[in-house]
Amino acid sequence: MRFSFAAVSLFALAGLVAAVPVEKRSVVTEIGSLISGLEDGLGVTALEDELDKLLGGGLSKLEETLGVTFAEKLLKLSKEGASPGDLQTIGKGIYYLEEGLGVNAVDDFLDKETGGAITSIEKALGVTDIEKALGIEA
Repeated sequence: MRFSFAAVSLFALAGLVAAVPVEKRSVVTEIGSLISGLEDGLGVTALEDELDKLLGGGLSKLEETLGVTFAEKLLKLSKEGASPGDLQTIGKGIYYLEEGLGVNAVDDFLDKETGGAITSIEKALGVTDIEKALGIEA
């Protein structure tokens, strides 16, 4: 099944929103506003810029390592067979890494949530050191 660029971005955003704890509702509200902006014609680039600001710059650092935008990477994964749920789970994994959950814990989460379809966030995104790529090295 093929998904549009905007749909893939929306899946990733939904994953990031779902990962946000209740006490961080202001971030959820802002991300919700961004999603509304997408529906109102806000471009994917502008959307990603705003999302990157909300997440402390981690996405732009990751994109430098990937050589493509996060949305483009998710679109590629979608074309390779990743389901919308898998894409949301990757978004959650990125959020959890940004919040300090280690790579092994995120990999366990991905494995469980995707039924074994994704067992490594680094492998899924094609990076050798996701924490370095996000600029959150310990």
